Amino acid sequence: MNQKSQHPITPYGVAIHQAIAEGDLKNMKSLLTQAESVAEQQGDLLTAIEFLKVEIAKLERV
Repeated sequence: MNQKSQHPITPYGVAIHQAIAEGDLKNMKSLLTQAESVAEQQGDLLTAIEFLKVEIAKLERV
């Protein structure tokens, strides 16, 4: 957890790229486990995001 905000730090972006760049296998495996867990909890988030984009585009045309 982030000490300042007390919110969990998502295992995306910087953390993943840094682990890959450093070749830190242990950290990469840990991040993968975390990311897969988050993905399972979120369900099909990417599909929902695409649906949201389509609906926004429809409303912007009006």
